[in-house]
Amino acid sequence: MPTQRKIETVADLKQRLERMQVAVVADYRGLSVADMTDLRKKLRESGAEFVVAKNTLTRIAARETGHEAIEPLLEGPTALAFAYDDVPKFVRAINEFNRGPKKITVRGGLLGTTLLKENVLDVVATLPTKDEVRAQVLGGLAAPVTGLAGIIAAPVNDIVNLLDATSKSILYALQARVDQLQPSSTS
Repeated sequence: MPTQRKIETVADLKQRLERMQVAVVADYRGLSVADMTDLRKKLRESGAEFVVAKNTLTRIAARETGHEAIEPLLEGPTALAFAYDDVPKFVRAINEFNRGPKKITVRGGLLGTTLLKENVLDVVATLPTKDEVRAQVLGGLAAPVTGLAGIIAAPVNDIVNLLDATSKSILYALQARVDQLQPSSTS
């Protein structure tokens, strides 16, 4: 008979699996509580979560949500990291943690319901984050506007230059006429 706690754990895992864009399965052996806390903090900053769960309960949740592809990865001590929003930022957070003295061993993961091999995550880490994509899009949108402003300003500048040149020409012509009409002082 399943206990209430196990039922709640399965429900929690199901909810996470249904919400996630990417889930990473890792072996956390060798990590201290402080290391796990540090990893959780880094992942939380990237909008992700890190949980340790029993393989049996994870299998049940995966089957009930259509994520059976994760089952081959559920061997030995298992931790799951769930990314809900910015996947490249999430993978970079894991890679950043793994550059330190303690590492987690990534076994693979899920992208939706598709099984990912460990090396695919390295490719995902090279993708731009949401903020970087937004900056690129805004830069792309701003460039034509800047060009348009230059095009619009050019005729105005030309008119100003024309009027300036015309007014100077008129002044020179008037000055020349005034000089002609004035009696010369030598006469």
